[in-house]
Amino acid sequence: MIRLPAVLVAFVLLLSGCGNESMMTAPDMSGDDMENTSSRRTGSFEALNGKMTTGMATLSALDNDMLELMFSSDFSLTDGPGLFVFLSDAEFVTQNAINLGDFISPMGEQDYDVPDGVSLDDYTYVLVHCVPYNVTFAIAELK
Repeated sequence: MIRLPAVLVAFVLLLSGCGNESMMTAPDMSGDDMENTSSRRTGSFEALNGKMTTGMATLSALDNDMLELMFSSDFSLTDGPGLFVFLSDAEFVTQNAINLGDFISPMGEQDYDVPDGVSLDDYTYVLVHCVPYNVTFAIAELK
C-alpha cells in the first residue's frame, strides 16, 4: 500500500476549490447579437480550466465619460472561492490589469464600475479570476 505524505494530500485538497473538471462550455443561445459601436465593446464569455459559462460582457461609455462593465442577463458561471473581475490587456491577469472588485454573482445581469482614466480601447479582455489559486474561470474578448 502506498501512503501519500500529509502535505501532498493537503495540497490536493487545497487546490480542489479551483480544480479542473471536464471542460464544458455551454453555447450562447440568447440570440443577442449586440453590435459593437464607438461607445461600446462586447464579447462572449468562454470557460477556462474546466469551468462552465454562458453570456456576454459589454464595456460601455456612459454620458459622464465613465465606463461600465455589464454582464448579460443570461450570464452563468461555475462558482468558486475568491473570484474577482478584471480588465486585462492579455488573456491572463497581467501587471497592467485592473481589478474591478469582487465577483458579484455566478448568475444573471451585473454591473461593475471602471475607474477614472480608463478608455474604451485600453483593455481587450474581461476575466473572472480566482485570486487565491491564480486560476481564471472565464474570459471574454472585447471586440
